[in-house]
Amino acid sequence: MISSPISILIPPSNLGFSFISSITSLALYLFLIGRKKKADLAVKGDIPDYFKFLTASHSIKKDFLLGDYDLIIAVDCGDSKRTGFPIRIENIAKSKPIINIDHHSSNNLKKYAKINLVDEKAAAAAEVIFKFFKYLNVKIESRMATYILAAIYYDTGGFQHSNVTSDTLNIASECLRRGARVGLIADNVTNSRSSSGLKLWGTVLTNMKIKNKIALSYLSYQDILSNGAKSEDAAGVVNLMNSLPEAKVAILFVDTPDDKIKASLRTEEDDIDVSKFARLFGGGGHKKAAGFTLDGDLASFFKR
Repeated sequence: MISSPISILIPPSNLGFSFISSITSLALYLFLIGRKKKADLAVKGDIPDYFKFLTASHSIKKDFLLGDYDLIIAVDCGDSKRTGFPIRIENIAKSKPIINIDHHSSNNLKKYAKINLVDEKAAAAAEVIFKFFKYLNVKIESRMATYILAAIYYDTGGFQHSNVTSDTLNIASECLRRGARVGLIADNVTNSRSSSGLKLWGTVLTNMKIKNKIALSYLSYQDILSNGAKSEDAAGVVNLMNSLPEAKVAILFVDTPDDKIKASLRTEEDDIDVSKFARLFGGGGHKKAAGFTLDGDLASFFKR
């Protein structure tokens, strides 16, 4: 099926601050282009600034016509909503093949896809792609290795989260041997914060309350505007909230300009599954990192 002449890769929409975790798509894109296949990347939403150091990101489209493609590959999407194009994906599955590459346990794309490459034990979808490349004896050059390592680095919080396994470290090591630029990744993913972004983090911490071992905070859209920031600047702050020893769960609510509320949930506790809570609101994710989206604004949400 990978021999189809025209393919489209669909990483998740960036609206949950999870876009960079799908940079594995760029490695797969390079693989397809290297095999003389016509391939496009499509993502709903803007590309975060901290992602643009990965040069293939400039090839990403914001929209597409599924009828132009013979094969659709969904990468790290978790469910059809996370593609940003759920209705189109569900409809096109009736007539064109979908390959689903992921590591989320709450993956509903399995019922639409013709081929499912899903490993729920993997720390990142990048691990699944790496093993797929190894199976095909693909030569993983430096840029592909950098994209794979960057995805793993982000999804593991710089190898600090409890989802790190021996497989994770082995794959990261192999990427380094193939020329992956870990310094470039760390500088852009972890150490590249704007002054407006840091002010936004301060607002999150100011708004934070801890009750019943839950650290809860929020960002209104006005908070984002008054700090001269972007929604993407809040990426990572929920992990900082989750580092508090007096909290077992961290939840961050963020207003968006299109009257949506994005919720991010984190925990490091083995006996807590935040994805179960997220699924109550139509979301999903992993046991220790999940999220969901609601219609409306924060003011009306907290009144309810």
